[in-house]
Amino acid sequence: MNDGGTLKKVIFTCDQLINDMEASLREIEKNGNILQCFEEMMGRYEQLEILAVTIGGHKQKGNIKARLTRVKRELQDAKTAVELEKYGNAEEMLEHHLIPALQRFREGLLST
Repeated sequence: MNDGGTLKKVIFTCDQLINDMEASLREIEKNGNILQCFEEMMGRYEQLEILAVTIGGHKQKGNIKARLTRVKRELQDAKTAVELEKYGNAEEMLEHHLIPALQRFREGLLST
């Protein structure tokens, strides 16, 4: 299934996850409720994963799944860093790895 509506939902969900990550960075800076932010991001990620694998051909689905698996792994690592109160590590993962990876993923979807 590769209709425009599904692609728009995937891009919208990706944008929401990026926004959640940016909000988490702000929470880290002001020592807010960071763990709750990460739990919400994991839920948003699951939505993205479910939607994203419904677009594209077989090869594209494999690429999408691989990219999202890497994002999930890093998101789980960042959440673990927060649980261990290593906020600097979580901030670095968000700022330098996760947000750029999702932005590239989104740009790739737009170019298809």
